Amino acid sequence: MARVMTFCHSYASMICLGTGLGEGRMRFSETFGIVRTNDDDWFDPLLLADTNLCVDPFLIYDDEQESWAQAHDDMIDFFVVVLRMVKQANGNENSPSWGKAKSLLLFPEPDEFCLGVTEGSPRGSGAGKGLQIPMLASAKVAVRLDIESIEHVEELVLFQEGMGLDRISDMVCNVLKSHFISYTQQIAKRHGVKTELIRVKHSSWDEKTARWRDELVDLPRNPYTGSAVLLVPARFLRELLTVGPDDFWDWAWRQEPEQLRADFNYDLASRVSAAMKAQMARQNPGLVRNFLRECEERDKRPYDIENDPLLRTTTYELGQSLAKNNPLSFTPSGPGEFKEFIEALVGAYAHGIEHSDAWRLLWDKERFRPESACQSLFRFAAAQYCRAHKIDLTSEANAGRGPVDFKFVQNWQSRALIEMKLASNSGFWHGLTKQTVQYLKSEQLDYALFVCICFDNKHFDPKFRGEVKKLAADTSALHGVEIKAMFIDARPKASASRLR
Repeated sequence: MARVMTFCHSYASMICLGTGLGEGRMRFSETFGIVRTNDDDWFDPLLLADTNLCVDPFLIYDDEQESWAQAHDDMIDFFVVVLRMVKQANGNENSPSWGKAKSLLLFPEPDEFCLGVTEGSPRGSGAGKGLQIPMLASAKVAVRLDIESIEHVEELVLFQEGMGLDRISDMVCNVLKSHFISYTQQIAKRHGVKTELIRVKHSSWDEKTARWRDELVDLPRNPYTGSAVLLVPARFLRELLTVGPDDFWDWAWRQEPEQLRADFNYDLASRVSAAMKAQMARQNPGLVRNFLRECEERDKRPYDIENDPLLRTTTYELGQSLAKNNPLSFTPSGPGEFKEFIEALVGAYAHGIEHSDAWRLLWDKERFRPESACQSLFRFAAAQYCRAHKIDLTSEANAGRGPVDFKFVQNWQSRALIEMKLASNSGFWHGLTKQTVQYLKSEQLDYALFVCICFDNKHFDPKFRGEVKKLAADTSALHGVEIKAMFIDARPKASASRLR
């Protein structure tokens, strides 16, 4: 979602970017005063926003530590129980066995981990039914194929389309949550971190009764969400899963080209749908297993958290640095200056991109980074600007995933929305005329900044900028709102002092 920030007056979970709770300390280690040692192999999460990484079950499978090898076995045992329940149901979806299987395959988003492919708040997204239906369908396929045991959970994942890697990661975190609880408790004990009894959903599951347990568990508490915090070994995190339908299709085509051509009318020049890839997996379970065994032998590396090549783990610190090197000189004294303040926030961010080496952060060698990287960097820079000027803000629980709502504590109501898009985005014009308007209506706002990130010379043509400004004015007049266009020049610049 392209919406970056909505600044408003509301009451929700505290960020306290100025004075008060946390003083801007957002990482787990900062919040609990931990000095890391060589024994600390855990990823240090931001407690206020999800980090765009996932837990890869294949990296757990490959791990040399006995405890994590057991964890992977437990995960397989879980799905063996599911298969047994589905088999006992014998196609009767009203039977108790089917009901148990259905209940086990409910995977709420585990907000304790602060991980997610769509970077946002670590608050969960409801009941977690995103995988329940496709996993039940996969289990039915497996039973029909007389599969009673699996070696990797990906064997079931490949049988159905639409299983996003973030939801698969959620599934792994749910099933293995008891292992991550023990791991986090060990770290907390070693560093003397304060813990308390917190209710944790899906803290464990019972093989005999085929049920989830929700339990009170002694864990650190996330001061921003109120949930427990669970840590993950950094070596289990990736930006993409080891096994995916695209990889399987490409591999299978190399192994069985004649069979696939006959079965699926494979055309090298066409795109193969996700449904067709899943169908191919269902019709060739032996091929799926051979593929997974080959995957076992492949070199699989976790995400490079320290160097952060995709700008997924360091935007908080980079935002701090950008704000420090490009200070904001304006502080609002009342609601009449609110719009000026919001524009100054964007202006300070733009200054860092345009007049220092901060533009380098938005480039990966010769390629411009995704829109989400620009948004994430801005989000944390804006947070630092507010903190530096002692402006306390409060963030809604779903900040970053959908609406990002902040409250100024000076007891005056002022509301605004910032929509940030790459000028090259195929949905750029739609974002200006439709999305921004819809966001304003849904949030009951009447003021927005439409921020255009430009990294190509053609977007600096006066005609292009004139069209954007005119369309913003026309859209504003049509809908009775105020949408102001701003532009940021993210093109490569002559070398200056590096931000990093």
